[in-house]
Amino acid sequence: MLKVELTENLGGFKILGDYEDLNNLYKSICNFFDKECKSAKEEIMQNHIFGFLYDVRHAYQGDREYLLVDNLSDDKREWFGLKKRDVSNNNLYYSFNYLLTDIIVDMVLIKYFIDYKDTEYNANYHMVNYFYSLILNTLESSLTKTKFNKIKKGIINSYINDKIFIPQWFDNISIDYIKMDKEKREKNLTKLLNMIYNYNDYQEYFRIKREVEEFSERENCPLDNICYEDYPEEIIW
Repeated sequence: MLKVELTENLGGFKILGDYEDLNNLYKSICNFFDKECKSAKEEIMQNHIFGFLYDVRHAYQGDREYLLVDNLSDDKREWFGLKKRDVSNNNLYYSFNYLLTDIIVDMVLIKYFIDYKDTEYNANYHMVNYFYSLILNTLESSLTKTKFNKIKKGIINSYINDKIFIPQWFDNISIDYIKMDKEKREKNLTKLLNMIYNYNDYQEYFRIKREVEEFSERENCPLDNICYEDYPEEIIW
């Protein structure tokens, strides 16, 4: 079963699951992407979500962290008439950490790629929706009711498309978040998440959008090659 926990310093979420949990999540998200993107910006949006999928795949391949979780007590083993060689007392769970702000960006972006006309009995859609529900449930347990309701409403009502998306705006938010300590993350979390799903309320967003698009056209430079600052190499999770 998939599990989601906040990391100690609120840097992000620790995502845990066995091989099938993570593999199913990976395949479910991939299901919503076409082989060819309709535009350069759509490809950038897709690549942002691929950054998350990269970590999911490497986790279930055993390239991240792992832990053993209780699977079977000795009493149950005896009840079922199983010997120790038949089944282990533990299940192997894989885990990895992912930046909190980047996951919220992905939650906003994925809605662009989902065709909501065909989701009623779509197992892939419900798998993705279940995972994002775990993210929200984890936030709910750590925030006041008022703060959580604002965040939940913001994510649900958010909208973005390939004409609006500017990666630099969202990257700058994540970089600022990484640089904060736990106390500052707690203090600024609501504001930073609001900047993600209500980006068009900020004049700074429009300034950055105009600036990078003009630079990209003038210098014949791909939009995703332009950055104000690189992500820090280390994150205090």
